[in-house]
Amino acid sequence: MRFDSIIGQERPIRFLTQMLKKKNIPHAMLFTGVDGIGKRTTAMALGMALNCTNPVGVSACGECPSCQKVISGAHPDMITIRPEGAFIKIDQVRALSRQLRFAPLEGSWRVVIINDAQAMNLEASNAILKVLEEPPKNTFIVLTASQTTDLLPTIVSRCQQVAFRPIPYEKVAEVLVELQGLDRQTATTLAVSTKGSLGKALSVDGEKWTVWRARLVEQISSFSIRSIQPVFGFVAAIASDKDRLVDALDMIMTWFRDVLMCKVSPERIINKDFMTKIQNASQGRSVNELLEKVEAVHAAQTAISKNSNPRLALEVMMMRVLK
Repeated sequence: MRFDSIIGQERPIRFLTQMLKKKNIPHAMLFTGVDGIGKRTTAMALGMALNCTNPVGVSACGECPSCQKVISGAHPDMITIRPEGAFIKIDQVRALSRQLRFAPLEGSWRVVIINDAQAMNLEASNAILKVLEEPPKNTFIVLTASQTTDLLPTIVSRCQQVAFRPIPYEKVAEVLVELQGLDRQTATTLAVSTKGSLGKALSVDGEKWTVWRARLVEQISSFSIRSIQPVFGFVAAIASDKDRLVDALDMIMTWFRDVLMCKVSPERIINKDFMTKIQNASQGRSVNELLEKVEAVHAAQTAISKNSNPRLALEVMMMRVLK
């Protein structure tokens, strides 16, 4: 949980360490970005640094009693709130408000981390807004969320915002090679497929993912409008697998992007281990045709993200890409 252990977020870390050097600590911060890129780890590192009794520069030492309690989850002044089920509820915020009436028990700061703040229901959002409007002394609050638009504007306006970017694919791939023993090609493709989310990439079983990816590519590259029944079976299977629906669409998008790149910039192909299939799929197709296929997949992704019927969106997509 030290700052130097956080991968691929040099800009946010530089901003935070400068903030600590100047001792200019706001009462609340909002970390935004996709899941698995270091927002929560950075919030913990920041909280640990604020109460470290033997800091290394502005970073926590990781070894003093305060740091050890943070690492073990036992520090009484480090409070983490996360969704219970689908939401962060009003009772959780009320319990927090009661705790904040008192001074920190051991450290100089009480640190509150609200993970997935976008999951706060309206009552919880209004309750946390009151806390932000009248922040308790020596209390530092960090909210993490996917994007600012998921929160009440009044909450966003009362927080110092720090944007976290997806981790460069090369860095994610390096970690996957080192920690999971994946070959470089598989690691790179997985890094791209998980959109630079190291946390998500590390949560994937590399061997099972490789088999799943190969099967998906085999199917999408072999379908034909002349034999429509297997296409509908494919759509039904993807639509019913809700845990992998978004990943499947991302993989399909990567496939058609590679087929397009084969025409215009072959060195940028991601799925290099499927080069022969990609070359075959690009033959006889114009750039405009392939752009239409990419747009068809993008339209399906957009529709599903807006809660459209997944099966219908996928069927429309497949009819467009098989033209």
